[in-house]
Amino acid sequence: MLIDSIPEQIADLPLWERHQVALSIIRLDQTHPHISGNKWFKLQPALRDAKRKPGRPLLSFGGPYSNHLHALAYAGYQQGIPTLGVIRGEPVFPLNPTLQDAERWGMRLHFVTREAYARRSDPEWIECLRAELGDFQMVPEGGSSPAAVQACADIWSYLSPQASLPDYLACALGTGATAAGLITACPATTQVLVVPALKVSAETAGQMLSSHWTTSAYPSVSRYQVFSGDLPYARISPMLAALWYQLSTCYGIDLDPVYTLRVYYRLSQLLLQGGFAPGSRVALLHTGGLQGLRGCRAQIEQRAPAFSGPLPL
Repeated sequence: MLIDSIPEQIADLPLWERHQVALSIIRLDQTHPHISGNKWFKLQPALRDAKRKPGRPLLSFGGPYSNHLHALAYAGYQQGIPTLGVIRGEPVFPLNPTLQDAERWGMRLHFVTREAYARRSDPEWIECLRAELGDFQMVPEGGSSPAAVQACADIWSYLSPQASLPDYLACALGTGATAAGLITACPATTQVLVVPALKVSAETAGQMLSSHWTTSAYPSVSRYQVFSGDLPYARISPMLAALWYQLSTCYGIDLDPVYTLRVYYRLSQLLLQGGFAPGSRVALLHTGGLQGLRGCRAQIEQRAPAFSGPLPL
C-alpha cells in the first residue's frame, strides 16, 4: 500500500447539512492506483501464499469488467507472479479496457460460457480446468476466503488517526467478505451498515455475510445492519445515473456506479426516513472500482438525462 492511513473526504452536501448529519467518504480507493480499495486487502493472503509456493499461477474468476481480476493481474505483474483469469462469457473483440489492462499485465485470459462459469465451485469442473490450463493456485471469485475476511478486518487499523471513529460505517456487499471482516473487528461505538450491490433480500444478504463466520464467532447483531438490494448486479437506473453525474460533477465525489453509488443512495434514504439522529457521523467506505467507469460511462451519460425528479443531494 502506498499510504500509511486512508484519507477521508468530507461530503459537503446540502441534504446532509440540513439534517445536521456529517457524511464522509473513506477513500480506500486511494490505497493504490491499480490494486485499489478492498482488493488490496483481500488479495494479500493469496499473494503471500503464491510467494511461499512459487511456480504455479494464481487463477481466479470474474466478469469482463471485474475489479478483482484487474487488481489481481496488476499484483501478479508487480510481484512476478503469473496469473490466469477465467472470464464469464464469450470474448468480444476488441477487448474492453479492463481486460486490455489485464492482458497487458500478463494475465492469461480464458473465456468460458455462462453455464460453465456457474460451475466455478464444482470440484470436478475445477479439475477439468486444471487438465486444460495446467496446475494453478485458485483464488475464489472476488478474492473471498477466510484469510481475506481477516485481512479486511485490518482496514480499521488504517483509518486516519486524526479522524474520530464514525457512529456508522457503510459498506457495499458483493461476496460479503469485506463487510464480514469489518463487522468482526468493528469498534463498540460504531455500527456497520451493509448494502448489497445485487438484487437480494435482507435475509439472503445476511446469509451471505454469515457464511464467512464460524458459529462460535458470530458478531452481535447490534454491531451491524443489513439491507436488501433493489437492483440486479451492475444495473444502472436513470436515477442512479443522474445521481452519479451530479455527485461527480457538482460535488467532486467520485463513486463507482456498481457498488458505492448504491451505498450512498441507501444512506440518503435512511437519512430522509429519520434513520440518523442529528449530530451523527456517517462514513461511506469507498471500496474502489473506479477503473470500471471506462466500461459504463457511456451508459451513465445516456441514461442520466432520462431522469427528471429530485435527487438526494
